[in-house]
Amino acid sequence: MIRIAVLITCHNRRVNTLDCLRRLSEQALPLQTALDVYLVDDGSTDGTSAAVRSAFPTVHVIPGDGSLYWCDGMRLAWSRSAQADPDAYFWLNDDTVLEPGALSSLLKVPSGLPEQPCIVVGSCRDRVTGRHTYGGEMVRSRHPGRTSPVPPADADVKRCETFNGNCVLVNRAAFRLLGPMRSFGHSMADTDYGLTATRIGIPVLLAPGYLATCSRNPVAGSWRDRRLTRRQRMRALLGRKGLPPADWWKFLWTHAGLRALLYWPVPYMRVLSGF
Repeated sequence: MIRIAVLITCHNRRVNTLDCLRRLSEQALPLQTALDVYLVDDGSTDGTSAAVRSAFPTVHVIPGDGSLYWCDGMRLAWSRSAQADPDAYFWLNDDTVLEPGALSSLLKVPSGLPEQPCIVVGSCRDRVTGRHTYGGEMVRSRHPGRTSPVPPADADVKRCETFNGNCVLVNRAAFRLLGPMRSFGHSMADTDYGLTATRIGIPVLLAPGYLATCSRNPVAGSWRDRRLTRRQRMRALLGRKGLPPADWWKFLWTHAGLRALLYWPVPYMRVLSGF
């Protein structure tokens, strides 16, 4: 029996969360494969937990107080699921809707090396436009935060250097080497995890084809939105969903070393100057 722990974090997106779980429950899995779902509900006030317990009673619903956000919510789900020592951990965003054979496609990629560490990434596209949104990435310069998406091939597996954390399978051997993701305020944890895996020689592989749909996070209201005032942009940049200075430094120092001294101030200077 292959046991996969599914890790999800949610907050006030009941419809999305239920749709995500429904499509997960409809997955055509290989024989002798079972899923254990760990959902951290980080302080939702829209009835998400009650709705999930009613529709999917086998899901482990773990309450949060609203302070966890995505990264620490996933870390909490991971710590709970690791107690059962599953064969693999599947990261899934609650706004990511899986195609029927998505998990089977992910499981086929490392199947030849079941005891070797491996991370397998699934690609997402926009459900309306069909354009690539999230998946595997390559670093395009010496700056670890500057990455380019890797579109999936129709049939071949591709190598990546890191990834977005929407649809990712981490096998047990990789987890035993890497442990859970590091704590960040919200973002950067997925890119950080992928870069760390690549640095120590754990392959990051992109499964063939598009395995899910997920729309891109909007620019509107974020620190990249130039329609906002500089003050508003700086507030967003310094916030948990932007580039909190301590988190940004931790990420850069880990993956760029002394070059972090050059890279760290750039986004703050850009916002201050209006770019």
